[in-house]
Amino acid sequence: MIEFIPIFPSPVFKIDTNSNFKDIRSDLINFCYSEKEKDIKGINRSNYNGWHSTVYTNEEKFKKYKSFIEDHLKASLNKFLNDGTNFSITSAWININDKESSNSIHCHPGSHLSGCLWIKATDKSGSFRFNNPNDFVQDALLHHCNNETQSEFSFSNNYWFKPVEGFMIVFPSHINHCVFENHDDEDRISIAFNILFK
Repeated sequence: MIEFIPIFPSPVFKIDTNSNFKDIRSDLINFCYSEKEKDIKGINRSNYNGWHSTVYTNEEKFKKYKSFIEDHLKASLNKFLNDGTNFSITSAWININDKESSNSIHCHPGSHLSGCLWIKATDKSGSFRFNNPNDFVQDALLHHCNNETQSEFSFSNNYWFKPVEGFMIVFPSHINHCVFENHDDEDRISIAFNILFK
């Protein structure tokens, strides 16, 4: 008898906010475009061609959107965390990726968790990809495990998420990730954020 035991996983949380998202979606989209109009240049981080806002911390204009995200985080993550664990969003920013825009591979040093809420997306918006943080040291084994093992245990070089409106993913900040080119004429809009445990 043999057993495959996937020790030391990298937890990723996929959270559906759609119970409330439909009530805030239009407002969020308008806010994102309004911010872009005020600062058309934005800043350059991981974005290739797309627009990246300045970073929000405790700005009043972002308060209700930050609260929306934090409320869903607390309702979702608390079932996995010790009682009394506190955390908060320490920084957040808007990404607006028009056609052929993407985000290059990067991570978020200085944070415990990071996340992304998709506000506007279609089937052609481009996938979000994680790189296995152990891909260098496990390279040979990763390439020689069969498809069934890789699929069942998420034991592969990469893991992909398709952006879906109203969903967010939360993940350890050290994991390298990127977002592939948007192939739609419609913009892909998301809010990315960083979290610290208190």
